[in-house]
Amino acid sequence: MDCAVRIGTLHDSSLVVRPLGHIALVNCASPAYLDEFGEPGHPGDLAAGHWAVGYASPRTGRELPWEYATKDGATLTADLPSRVIANNAESYIACCLAGLGLIQIPRFDVQHLLDAGELVEVMPGHRAAAMPVSLLYPHRRLRSRRLAVFLEWFEGLMRPHLDT
Repeated sequence: MDCAVRIGTLHDSSLVVRPLGHIALVNCASPAYLDEFGEPGHPGDLAAGHWAVGYASPRTGRELPWEYATKDGATLTADLPSRVIANNAESYIACCLAGLGLIQIPRFDVQHLLDAGELVEVMPGHRAAAMPVSLLYPHRRLRSRRLAVFLEWFEGLMRPHLDT
């Protein structure tokens, strides 16, 4: 392995870790969903008949909880039933567009849909904590030119989507 991209918390590793920044997550719904169920203003509103599109971790197969960060930085979860569970971003977004429920997703995955009005951000003051993004590569005294070019290219590609 010459290089890997890691999104999320890093565990112990013998690899060199080059942090790039954080990916902002947003809470989204389709206009059709909001017409049917109303727009939640804060996490307390979620218990009043709202649905999520569940997301199953590709690694564990378990449905990930609905999360939001408090003003002091703590992460809380909300019980939100799901009518459908997806295990990839494309299906997750498609289910949301179809009005099946709310989703939490990296902003860059849906920015074009938010701009077009096909999705609406909800509860912007109650987002999940941003996810760290890092590049991982083997520890070597001299990096190959190919690896150096890739690192520079990838960082430039991601920079507009990261909070640093």
